[in-house]
Amino acid sequence: MDSIPGLFKAFNDCDKVVGEMVFNNIDATAKIQLAAIMPDNIKITDLLNEEQTKILDKELKSVLKLSLKNVSTMNPSLVQTMYEMEIYKKQTGLINDKQSDSYFQLIAEEKDKNVIGLETIDQQIAVLFGNGTLERQADMLVETIQHKDIVLKKIIQLNKLYKAGLIDELAELSKGKDQITDLTEQEYTKLVDDRNTEWMIKLPVCFKESSSFVAVDAIHLGGKNGLIKKLQHAGFKVKAVE
Repeated sequence: MDSIPGLFKAFNDCDKVVGEMVFNNIDATAKIQLAAIMPDNIKITDLLNEEQTKILDKELKSVLKLSLKNVSTMNPSLVQTMYEMEIYKKQTGLINDKQSDSYFQLIAEEKDKNVIGLETIDQQIAVLFGNGTLERQADMLVETIQHKDIVLKKIIQLNKLYKAGLIDELAELSKGKDQITDLTEQEYTKLVDDRNTEWMIKLPVCFKESSSFVAVDAIHLGGKNGLIKKLQHAGFKVKAVE
């Protein structure tokens, strides 16, 4: 964030901050914690065969310092996110894992700016934990571990594109369908394109009401179905912050 001089000026000049959802919300936190646990006493081991279970347990102990038993009732997608973040931290030496969207919402509250979300917590949970069956999510977790070098390489590439501001290239790489760990077209559409379409109903209303600082996942910005192109098609002038 510090590498873009115009960023904080743009933030300070806006009356409200818009995010995917409102983070600093006790009810939201409680709902996410509840959704992170699989229903009906299902365990990750119920979704895997014996060999997959051994592979997963060994790797989680090595990377997260947690056994499979420690995370057995957690949603596989959440475990996968934790794992990917940890291997990325170890590879890059990253210490500060503060998320920019929640960070800006916290600063907004300190400055008495209005904070609104484009989605409800229930909608966000449906995307975070409901994209694909639990069996599919468990398979993706195991595939991620078995192909962690490929996964890590992609995360590093995405981060380089993000820091360079190459959002179209970032969107294209995030769609990749060459690797076994990539999302299917249907999963990507649900995660990105469908939400962009919904957000485009709300964003123009936000802009009409007052100046707005919008902080969402970079994956939503680039590409033909990205927010930048959609805003341009809707008649907005879009210029990068220098």
